[in-house]
Amino acid sequence: MKYLPILEELFSSDSFFFALIGFVAATVIGILMKSAKKNIIGFCAGLIVYVIAEIMSNIIKGSYLLDILLLFVGTIAIGGVIGFLVGFVISKIRNKER
Repeated sequence: MKYLPILEELFSSDSFFFALIGFVAATVIGILMKSAKKNIIGFCAGLIVYVIAEIMSNIIKGSYLLDILLLFVGTIAIGGVIGFLVGFVISKIRNKER
């Protein structure tokens, strides 16, 4: 995974906990929003943040502080993407029951 350092770091270290933080926060927010459309917007926003962090981590080299910051932001964004996806599914199930 030469071009995806954030995703590689997620699977090779303890940064999984940051993804878990993003997942829990986005799932709670997604469930509280109760709207599938808002969950899709949150999903897209998290995906955009992750892609930007991944691109910047490939372009900018030399600053370890920025690399670590991008790692944290990208990892939390990955968890957020998955969390909003779960929130979307839950909101669809709730709307179907009504």
